[in-house]
Amino acid sequence: MQIIILVPTLYIISFILNLYYVVSGKSKFSQIGHYLFVLAICTQAALLAYKEVDYSLKSLEVNLFVITFLLSISGYLFIRPKLGTLYSLFVSPVAFVLTTPIALSVNQNNNLSFDNNVLISHVLLNLFSHTILLVSVIFSLMFLYQHANIKNKKIHRIERLPSLSLIERVNFLLISSSFPLMTIGFIFGLVLSKNQIGKYWFGTVATISTISWSIYFILILLKSIYKISGLKIAYASILGFMTILLGYALMYLLDLPSHNFTY
Repeated sequence: MQIIILVPTLYIISFILNLYYVVSGKSKFSQIGHYLFVLAICTQAALLAYKEVDYSLKSLEVNLFVITFLLSISGYLFIRPKLGTLYSLFVSPVAFVLTTPIALSVNQNNNLSFDNNVLISHVLLNLFSHTILLVSVIFSLMFLYQHANIKNKKIHRIERLPSLSLIERVNFLLISSSFPLMTIGFIFGLVLSKNQIGKYWFGTVATISTISWSIYFILILLKSIYKISGLKIAYASILGFMTILLGYALMYLLDLPSHNFTY
């Protein structure tokens, strides 16, 4: 068994243990989940340090692996102080999904290669920002779950979860921190189209990307000026990410894995 398979395995076990803590109330499971999450980060660091994973960023799987490493470290440094060991409940499922492709591609030579530096920057920035926004969706769903149980006076179901105000603050922090990355990634996409076909391309996928960007821009604007509620932030976060998923689906259906701007 290749050691790289340990990474998604550790992440998913960490998630299961934290989920069991929420259900059972036995804090030792959350603590073990935290240790496994840290072990997964250390395993990724070792694989990158000893070049067991080629981080020259020439394949989609490696891009996802590096992005997950950065995301997990960010979660440990910035989310853990607010949520305690429960932070890995939110980050580990995303980390599991993003590290599974490279584990499955071991001993295979079917990686999707990128040769253009602008394309690499465009893909990396979008993947990183979209990964952060996926974590935001998890927080949004948790907010809606909390809100529904409080409204129905079923407090016993949520007593071990973070407060609504804390979830709202972390959720908005995730959205606002990912927005600059999304913006720069979008600009790189326009530059890429200009370099390839001599004009700025606004096809179907680019239009969907513009809608996604607009949703998050309006959300940040409304929160900053009018202090909209956490409930509205949660709904907007989910809506924005649904448009992102729609963009990926259309890119797949239109057969645009390398961003062919002739469509």
